Amino acid sequence: MNSSDLFAKAFDNLRTGVLLLEKATGRVMEANPAFLRLCGRARGEVVGRILWAPPFVDDAEAGAEVFEHLRAGGLVEGAELPLKTGDGSCLLLEVSGRELTGGVVQLEVQDVTARAGARMAERMEAQRSLAARVALEFTEAHRALQAAGEALANCARRSQSTAPELDEIRKAAGRAGAIAQELLAYGGRSALETSQVQLNQAIESMRPALQQLLGRDVQLVMDLSRDAAPALADPAQVRQILLKLAANSGEAMQHGGKFRIGTRNAPADDPTLGRTGDRGAYVMLEVCDEGPGFDDQSWDHLFEPFFTTRRQGQRGLGLAAVYGIVRQMGGRLWADSEPGKGVSFRIYLPRAQAESVASQPATILLMEQNDGLRTVMANILMKRGYRVLAAPAPTDALEMAKTQGPPDLLISEPEPDLVKSVADLQPQLRTLFLNGHSDHAGVATLNKPFELEMLLGKVRELLQTC
Repeated sequence: MNSSDLFAKAFDNLRTGVLLLEKATGRVMEANPAFLRLCGRARGEVVGRILWAPPFVDDAEAGAEVFEHLRAGGLVEGAELPLKTGDGSCLLLEVSGRELTGGVVQLEVQDVTARAGARMAERMEAQRSLAARVALEFTEAHRALQAAGEALANCARRSQSTAPELDEIRKAAGRAGAIAQELLAYGGRSALETSQVQLNQAIESMRPALQQLLGRDVQLVMDLSRDAAPALADPAQVRQILLKLAANSGEAMQHGGKFRIGTRNAPADDPTLGRTGDRGAYVMLEVCDEGPGFDDQSWDHLFEPFFTTRRQGQRGLGLAAVYGIVRQMGGRLWADSEPGKGVSFRIYLPRAQAESVASQPATILLMEQNDGLRTVMANILMKRGYRVLAAPAPTDALEMAKTQGPPDLLISEPEPDLVKSVADLQPQLRTLFLNGHSDHAGVATLNKPFELEMLLGKVRELLQTC
C-alpha cells in the first residue's frame, strides 16, 4: 500500500470531522465520512460548496470572520460556529484549522452542541444577577430620593433651608440616570450621534481630564499617528470610553506607571479583524497601562456588568458598557492582559470614508430573504456611510421605498415587478441583481456566493454612474 492509499485510509477512519478547503475561495475540496455523518449530508452535497455561508454555516458574519482569519495566515483554535444539517436541525461546531501547503486549509470540527444548554443556563444566571444588581442600584436611589423628599417636606413646613436635601435628590437622580445610560450602552441602545471624529484632536483635548483621573503618580503618554484617518463615531461616547478606561487604570496603578494612548490606521492585513470587506476599514485606538493586569478569574468576568477589581468597591457596568458602545458604533474591541504586565485594549472604530460624511448619503434598498446574509450586507454598507433600507420580501421593500424615500440603488434577487414599481418612484434607479443576468442599462449582476468586497465594488460602480 503506497503513501497515498495510507493517507486516504487514515483520513476516512478519523473519528473527528475533517475538511480540506481551497484557501482562496473557501470551497470544500474533500470531507471525511465523520464530517458527512455529523452534518447529515452526502459527499456530493458538501464537496465543491462554500463552507462559510448558508446552508452550512448558519451565520454568514461569523463564518466570514473565521475564513478571513485563515486566509490571512492565522491559526484558528476552538472557534464556534452554528451548522445547519441536512434535516434542517442546527449543531454548534468547534472549529480548529490552519493553512497547509499549496493553498489548502485543513479544518477539524467537533460537535459541541451539548455546551449550548449549559451556556444558556449560564446566560440566564448572568441575566438574573444583572437584574438583581440593577434592582439594588435603583432601590438605593429610590430610598435616597424618598428620604430626601420627606426631609425636604419637613424643612418646607418649618421654613428651614432645603439646600442639603435638594443636593441629595440631585445626586440620587444623577446616579439613577447614569445607571440607566450604562444599561442602554450595554444593550446597544444608546442614542448615538455619529460624525467624522479626528481622534488625535479629541484625545489631545482630553489631556487635562485624563491626567486628573490618572493621578500625579501616573505618566500620561500619547503616541498619536499623524496619518490616522478620521473615525465615524459619536464623539461624546468616545470621550466616555476613554474616561472609563483611564479611571480603571488610575485605580490599578496605585504606585505609578505609564498610561499610553495610541492611534493608527488598522492595516489591511490585520488578522484580528479578519472579516471580508472590513480589513483596513478601521482606525485603531489603543489604551495600555502598567498595572497588575488581570488574573484568570478576573479575565473570565472582564465584560460582565457590575464586575470590578477596584478596592473601593465602586461598581457600574464599566467595561460591559464600553463593549456595548463600541459594538453599537460598528467597532470592535480586543483586550489583552497578563498578571503583572498590565492590560491593553484595542478599539477599532470604522474609518470615515468619503461617502460616510457626505451631506446626503446614497440610499440603498436591500431586499434579501436570508436573515443572516441581509444583516451582514446591511451592516457592511452602513459602515461605508450608505443609508440602507433592508427588507426580507418584495412587498416590504416596496413599502419602505414609498414611506422612507425612493432609493438610489436597489439590491435584490431578480424581481422585475419590484424593479418596475421602485423605478416609478425613482426614474434614475440603479439595480444590482444577486444571481441572474441582465442586459439592461443601469442593471448589474453579482452571483452568489460572493465576497463582500466585490459587493462594495459593484455598489460604488453603480452609484458613480448615477
